[in-house]
Amino acid sequence: MSTGEPTAALPIDFGSENPAEEVMGGLFVSVFVACILYGMTSLQSFIYFQKYPNDTRVLKYLVITVWFLESVHTAFCISFMYAYLIAGFANFLGFIAVDRSVGVAIASSVAVALCVQGYYTWRVFVVSGRSLLWTFPIAVFALCRVGFGIGSTILTYTHPSWLELRELKAGLVTVSGGLGAAALVDLLVAVTLSFYLRRNRSSFHKESNSVMNKILVYTVNTGAITGAASLACVLLFAFKKDSLIFLGFFAIQTKLYANSFLGSLNARAHLRNVSQNSGGRMFSSNSRAPEFTISSPRGVPQAVIEVSRQTIKHDDHGASYETADELDMKVLKGGELPY
Repeated sequence: MSTGEPTAALPIDFGSENPAEEVMGGLFVSVFVACILYGMTSLQSFIYFQKYPNDTRVLKYLVITVWFLESVHTAFCISFMYAYLIAGFANFLGFIAVDRSVGVAIASSVAVALCVQGYYTWRVFVVSGRSLLWTFPIAVFALCRVGFGIGSTILTYTHPSWLELRELKAGLVTVSGGLGAAALVDLLVAVTLSFYLRRNRSSFHKESNSVMNKILVYTVNTGAITGAASLACVLLFAFKKDSLIFLGFFAIQTKLYANSFLGSLNARAHLRNVSQNSGGRMFSSNSRAPEFTISSPRGVPQAVIEVSRQTIKHDDHGASYETADELDMKVLKGGELPY
């Protein structure tokens, strides 16, 4: 970066007592929050491997990949903070330079979004009965997010000054286009999953419907939070040009994606326990009539009445399989029912 530019053109108030507070204060706090969220990501990754050792290898590799990319993203966020505040201590002109770690942080953030939104796209594909009507547009916008993200990464290396980069139309297009596509994917995923979950709710099992409602609320809230973070990044990039706080919100958004993904995986056990404790059967698709065995006088054939339940469950990949029920058969003596 050339330091020969006139200071009047710089978006920094050099007359203030501490220019770093305005430019870097919000970014510092945001990155600190992002590091806390990274700790939650690591904890959720550990919980996942403890609770779900029987998940498919593909899903396990995806969790490992997301955690690794999150680690890289966090490391490079700390790296550019160190470059600005420690290595460049008291060099306020250095705040205008685009540190090389920013590009790597953006690239790793895009990779995390691709993994998470790819997983959600697959879930929509499964829940919708492998329909391409909803899945294809979501996949297209997710890939657009990747394309715009790559463009933003390239711009950070071809334009080493924030002053120049944030005045470029290409910079605003790549940032707003990428984050806008991400927000649109979140919206479409939330709407599609909500539609199919509501349509598949049973009108006979109130407990199952209660669990479905919890899934719906979680889905909608997740999409709303990540979408709001994307909108905040775009607005701060376009209008708050005297601060780098938009980078902090960008870092937080990445952590929200990872935590929403891992949270959706880890919530399965909790929702299953709620359903079992309340007596609900969310995934039951077929059951047979109850039968019981009742004793009868000597010489008279006994009437055999059995309780047989058949449950069809669907796994995360859309496959269906039968599972044995813990109440496959009950033999009741004396003709008295324990109900």
